[in-house]
Amino acid sequence: MIDRAGFMRRVGPDGWIGRALATASSPTGDLYLANACADWIEAGLIRRVAPTVFVTPHAELVMRHDGGAPPFMARRRRIWLMDDIWWAHGLARGLPLRFRIKQSLLDARAAHWHLRRARHVVLASDALMEAAARAAPAARLHRLDPYWSEPLAGLEHFDGDRVSLAFLGGLSHRSDLKFIAPILREILDARPGASLTISGEIAPPAPLAGHPRLDRIAATGWAEYRRALAGRRFHLALYPLLDTPFNAARSTNKIVEHAVAGAPGLYSAGWAPGDAASAAGGGLSLPNDPAAWHEAILGLIDDRDRLRAMAGRARAHAASINRPEPQRALWAELLLGEAG
Repeated sequence: MIDRAGFMRRVGPDGWIGRALATASSPTGDLYLANACADWIEAGLIRRVAPTVFVTPHAELVMRHDGGAPPFMARRRRIWLMDDIWWAHGLARGLPLRFRIKQSLLDARAAHWHLRRARHVVLASDALMEAAARAAPAARLHRLDPYWSEPLAGLEHFDGDRVSLAFLGGLSHRSDLKFIAPILREILDARPGASLTISGEIAPPAPLAGHPRLDRIAATGWAEYRRALAGRRFHLALYPLLDTPFNAARSTNKIVEHAVAGAPGLYSAGWAPGDAASAAGGGLSLPNDPAAWHEAILGLIDDRDRLRAMAGRARAHAASINRPEPQRALWAELLLGEAG
């Protein structure tokens, strides 16, 4: 039987919006299934019919939205996964207009549709779990963390004298970078052996623009970014999060991403994954006070032994949470299992 509602959703207004706004590759699709289950995809047990859509004879999994997916036969089991806020009031503060438009027109519309129909809903943070419990009381909810298949970096890059700082946040972190930019400019000016790399998605804020020791990772798409990151090494990653609903709902992703590039992290206090990394000795949780960030960054630049030891503990903590087994167990049950 043809899923007529799903067919109209894909060829009608939502389908056109999806084709216009969806990207050719998906961090969510890779981090929440394709990395951990690459062998199942290669064997044909799971088919990836779009960057964010996976199907089996028993089920259909949509991650965020189904932009770019063709119409196909209805599955007995409908699953939806989300790793960011989808509700409107969570998008209002601190996010660029271009990002809010995409979230509102594509992700939020898809969320509204799937939360009413999905038998299973998979979420990437506790805040998202709480929201889904209210929005989809009839669905079975599952909590899932991302998985990076890239190896975690060693510590050989700490053998030199220079210190490479990194801010790896994307477009949705623009306000967070703006908060810390004056501090970073002061530190770069005070420590000639320090450099800073930021994501190419974000234009450097005024205090950093044109600085000779500022580098940017070219925004060439998710697949290219993954390859570029695996070849880079940093000594300290900076991840301030301003107090917004969107930031409060973020997943553990950056904890592992930083370890892939060899860096411990500085995190805003109150963000649960950062607090856990700090408790494990693999980072520091700081109040959103410029003086606290300035003092912490300078202190670590000037104490290389402490910084290296922190990087080792960050690697160990990331290894403890970056495991494919939870994803494989969940997808074996929901996508490959005949019941549920």
